[in-house]
Amino acid sequence: MFELRMFIILLALLTTSMLAGAGVYEQAVLDRAWPARPDIVRPADGGADRKRYWVPANMLAVVAMIAAIWAAWPVPPARSWVLRAAVCSLVINVATVGYFAPRVLRVERDGIAPNDPRSTRWVSLSRWRTPVAIVLDFCLIVAVLRLATSS
Repeated sequence: MFELRMFIILLALLTTSMLAGAGVYEQAVLDRAWPARPDIVRPADGGADRKRYWVPANMLAVVAMIAAIWAAWPVPPARSWVLRAAVCSLVINVATVGYFAPRVLRVERDGIAPNDPRSTRWVSLSRWRTPVAIVLDFCLIVAVLRLATSS
């Protein structure tokens, strides 16, 4: 059972790390450019279709996080760190569903003028998600270590 628990928590770490890495990429490449060139995030204009990655990746990460909670539950030292990671995940997902996704989907659908203050605000606020994602991954790393030392 130890191996299964470890595999599940490592899977959660892998999926959330992919999200954090994609967030770093978006901030380094797309988010620096799209307020001035909104067409690069509009699939209708040949731009990136972010939802093709983010929707399935986030769904996989949420399922993996729920599985990690189950896997860590009987091991209190690992459980506390997985729960911390789950709180970080919840914060990111609530902010994404409540603010970021609806606004970027509106830009994809309706367009927006270059350098619109709304897009600049979106980019500025979005920068906070990646550090929270990195803390989430740190918590899962600690959970893996706690699980490894508890057996």
